[in-house]
Amino acid sequence: MSTLEDLIAEVSVTKRLVSVANDRGGLIALVGDAGREGQQGDESYSYASFAATIEAAAAGLAWRGLRPRDIVGILVPDAVSFAVAVHAVRAAGGVPSPVDAALCAAETAGQLAESGARMVITAPPLAQAALAAADRSWVRQVFSFADAPGTTRFSDLLGIDVIRPSRGRPEDIAILPFSRGNDGRLRPAPVNNREFVEQLDRADQQARITGHDVVLALPPCGDGLSYALLIDGALLRGATVVAVRKQELSAGAAAHHGTVAIVPRACGLVIPPAVRVLEAS
Repeated sequence: MSTLEDLIAEVSVTKRLVSVANDRGGLIALVGDAGREGQQGDESYSYASFAATIEAAAAGLAWRGLRPRDIVGILVPDAVSFAVAVHAVRAAGGVPSPVDAALCAAETAGQLAESGARMVITAPPLAQAALAAADRSWVRQVFSFADAPGTTRFSDLLGIDVIRPSRGRPEDIAILPFSRGNDGRLRPAPVNNREFVEQLDRADQQARITGHDVVLALPPCGDGLSYALLIDGALLRGATVVAVRKQELSAGAAAHHGTVAIVPRACGLVIPPAVRVLEAS
């Protein structure tokens, strides 16, 4: 069976991804945005190191108090941080709730408060916004992928133990996006495991990503759901996902021989002709 057909039987996207990632070993899964503010080190992951980091970070989050079905806000500036954070939270039994970096301070704090999040995972240059929102919500712990005053380093979560992702139940919430209604208000729009797998299957059929693709991913955008579907689909298929910034898309395509780009809807960018565009909203 194909990766996604297997996934339908397993329910949990994270469990399936960790399983296939371990099988792929040293193949490159994620390449970090080397120019991002505060980034230190390579921040690239083979499939095997990606799986190991997810399992180790999950144990660290549990040790720090994350309980099954707890909500964790995800406010990060790049695809690598997004993928690691989302799957680490889910591996620990928690529910990732992506936060749109374009939200104003009041809306960011409002989403965290309404979701009941007690933790946030972030990275510069969004760490200060995450801390400010945390002060106006129930959040008590903020983890950052790079040094940021007032936060705990994400790397401090590693090395405690490992948690193997569970199969999960179809009705368990896989992701908690907040969508803007016609009245302009943000409201929670939870997606359970079964719904997420079904949407992932549809997105995969439309995206047609293969293990030979190099996927250039601009920063997370919108409510994070379609972005998560595209990133997860690429990783499940064995592609390499490269985090790039808006102004560096063309340079990234040349440097990494990119074949696909994940971009915000109606972003107005000039896309190299050899690169196929997938829109996330």
